[in-house]
Amino acid sequence: MKQVDKIALAAFLHDIGKFRQRTGRSISDEDLHLFAPSHKTYYSHIHAAHTAKALEEMGFEDFIFGAMHHLNNLEGDERIIQIADRYASSLDRRESNDELKRDNFITSAIETPFSYIYFDIPQKKYYYPLQKFKGKLEITDKKDVNSKEIYEKLYEEFLEEIKSYKFDFSKMEDILVLKSIFEKYTTFIPSSTYKTYPDVSLYDHSLATAAISVAIKRGNEEEFSLIQGDFSAIQKFIFSKLGESNKYIAKILRAKSLFVNIVTDLVALRVVKELDLSVFNIVMSAGGKFTILAHKLDKEDKEKLQNIKNSINEEFKKINFLQTRFVIKDISFDKSSFKLGKFSEVYKRVASEFEEEKLQFESSINVFDGYIQECKNGVCKSCGIVPLKENEELCEYCAKFKELGEKLVKAKYINFNLDDIFSIEISNKKDKEISLSLNSHPLKRVANEVPKFKEEDLYNEKYKFISDRFEEVKAGQVKSFYHIAMDGLIKKDDKFYGRGYLGVLKADIDNLGKIFIYGMREEATFSRILYLSRMIDYFFTNYLMDFIRDKNVYTLFAGGDDLFLIGHYEDIVKTYEWVVNEFKEYTKNKEFHLSSGIFITRPSIPVNLMAEFSEEYLDDAKSLDGKNGVKIFEVVMKNSEFEELIKKREFFEEVYEELKEFSSGITFLYRLYDFMEMRDKLYEDKSFESILQNSRWKYMFRYLVEKNFKDNEKLKEKLYLIANDIEKYGSKLKLPLNMFLYSIRERS
Repeated sequence: MKQVDKIALAAFLHDIGKFRQRTGRSISDEDLHLFAPSHKTYYSHIHAAHTAKALEEMGFEDFIFGAMHHLNNLEGDERIIQIADRYASSLDRRESNDELKRDNFITSAIETPFSYIYFDIPQKKYYYPLQKFKGKLEITDKKDVNSKEIYEKLYEEFLEEIKSYKFDFSKMEDILVLKSIFEKYTTFIPSSTYKTYPDVSLYDHSLATAAISVAIKRGNEEEFSLIQGDFSAIQKFIFSKLGESNKYIAKILRAKSLFVNIVTDLVALRVVKELDLSVFNIVMSAGGKFTILAHKLDKEDKEKLQNIKNSINEEFKKINFLQTRFVIKDISFDKSSFKLGKFSEVYKRVASEFEEEKLQFESSINVFDGYIQECKNGVCKSCGIVPLKENEELCEYCAKFKELGEKLVKAKYINFNLDDIFSIEISNKKDKEISLSLNSHPLKRVANEVPKFKEEDLYNEKYKFISDRFEEVKAGQVKSFYHIAMDGLIKKDDKFYGRGYLGVLKADIDNLGKIFIYGMREEATFSRILYLSRMIDYFFTNYLMDFIRDKNVYTLFAGGDDLFLIGHYEDIVKTYEWVVNEFKEYTKNKEFHLSSGIFITRPSIPVNLMAEFSEEYLDDAKSLDGKNGVKIFEVVMKNSEFEELIKKREFFEEVYEELKEFSSGITFLYRLYDFMEMRDKLYEDKSFESILQNSRWKYMFRYLVEKNFKDNEKLKEKLYLIANDIEKYGSKLKLPLNMFLYSIRERS
């Protein structure tokens, strides 16, 4: 075991006794004497003695020196952990004004990280009761909801899972597994509750302490560095599609999305290996970005970092000639930044300097050297960029992505070696330097849900409309975009209705940089930033994936704060409606909201154009004052309007049942588009000519109603409600009207 891993593990485990102590389990006088500070009549920091006992129960006695972190006159690694613990906790804990009792350290639940974010008015406090970090999370507005019994049950499960894995920590993978288990069981255990707000999780406090311990071990207790890495231009990488063939596009897209996530981890792990750090120094890795806490880098360390960046970008040169690249930047800071409210300044600095680094021209790499000569056999039929070898249709990179995409659907492990970004293999066994499990110990939450053919799909009549495009399908195969589009058709009276269209959804969280830099105010600490980042990523990589698992929705990218989905347009609209509502419930904070572009299209359009249009739609949605909007059917609206309008589809269905008895009924619905346009022009253009021309829409509406439906007072009453909606929403009313009219269109 590396020395840095030994101190990192001891530091990571230093407070596990807080878990055990809250179960009410007993502790011996001997353990109290050895690990808890002694006063005249009592012992303080009793959790340290419980840490020693917990490590014994876990079989981790080698790291018991971490339990000494509250004793006096420490030296060596024990003292380092003590200092790191103070930096990670005592300096960033807010004193509570609540009336506190000594036993509330058991009953108190942890505050959600969204509760302390605000720009003007403080938010109502919400809490997570003690639970596993798995599946849908329970949230409450009650603070004192935990008990010894709940802690005991969870602690027993924790010990059982720890003992089921044979740790020897000689491999990096063992540490990754331990981190995964700890995250599952300690995310909702408050790190501190007595005389402080319960707003930092035991997991994040433990991770911060481990990272700081290693940084001090490698440098000193005064100066540190933050290293950030970013897979730049992700969209350009995933959707690079200039070739003439769409034959393997779905498989290649799926693999490229995975590649973004895995290469981010691979580079982060390579950095900590080269700088002689521990896995625990990687404090965040999600959405194509990573953050590493390290010692202050010297000249040799900076050269190593530059060499890693150069070697990675040499590989990207081969893939797409540096249209995308990996950016790595480090900044230094001193120990004062760990104090309460100070770490947002570090975050602000790294964000600013990182953006500057991304704009730098990569002058050290000759991108197109020898390119013309290499193109004698043409270029790849898929990406349209990389030269081909003789008698090949795909370049070696697209062929690799195709292979990964085929295997990913049923994979158990993602394997790779740190020195080669193309060593990634998908397999049911471990056969590389690093193996990330997607099943038993989910070391990597990969948002990779895709619709697959079921047995009943083999006889699906809807697919007859595209039978000339595809060979016979098999159960377990991933559905093509064409099949997904056909799945939305509805059979009625031996006919099929609906549109075989796709919905392309691109979304992200509004103002996230502003939230991290300014929204935390005095609560901005290293641990809280970690806590908030993880909980945001969890929504996209877990909550959302659970929702779309059985729907016709294809995940191209989901993680960090970004979302990119393709599915049948009905499923995409329902998914976005769920995301808007569920994200509000998940955060319970008005400062957290998303903007989105939903592009409706035929499945035949090239996927790179789908990406471009949905990105343009997202930009238009973000142009709204305050953002928090969506563009769909060429119309931009607030998410609140989206939620109101999508419900009006049922009203159109109800009205249609009465209208279809009249010969002019369906024609009337199509005339609504004219009235919407006239209403919009009236608001946009206040000229005399515009008013003269467009103010007539209400009279025209009334004339058509009275002319065609004059004897049906009940129907007329409903139709005038539509006029009110046109006046209120204008062309935004296209959302429910289009959704309804698409659904009754017969598929020929």
